Amino acid sequence: MKNMQKQINGIAKELGELSHSIDFQLEDRAYRSLPYLLKRDFGIEVKERLIRKFIENKKGEPMEINILGKGERDGKEIFIVGEAKANLSLRHIIDFIDRLKDIREVIEGEIFPIIVTYMTEPETEEFAKSKGITIYYSYDFESIY
Repeated sequence: MKNMQKQINGIAKELGELSHSIDFQLEDRAYRSLPYLLKRDFGIEVKERLIRKFIENKKGEPMEINILGKGERDGKEIFIVGEAKANLSLRHIIDFIDRLKDIREVIEGEIFPIIVTYMTEPETEEFAKSKGITIYYSYDFESIY
């Protein structure tokens, strides 16, 4: 029984690592494509390279931000803050909204929240939009090349 539990834990760990790899790949594609899409769709000029970064919250704890960069819209500085999820769920959006609260405590200025994904259900997409979160799909990245 212990051996079986050990094997299950190993499989769960490998699946978690595979999921991270897929999310990282999605992020990497987003870094190249988002500057064009944000300019086209929202008039946001990306002013510095989009990156993956850890920042500290007010408690000094590290928070990973999948997509982070500075931009400008209508002459005003704007921060692009995003998350990448292969299969976006309602829970992911709720978690992102909570993280945005922490991020707003340490980043002064307007934040433009984005989530990039391969897929999600229509209700999840509508919920994100109702919270002011822009969703881009992986196939949106292909349309610009």
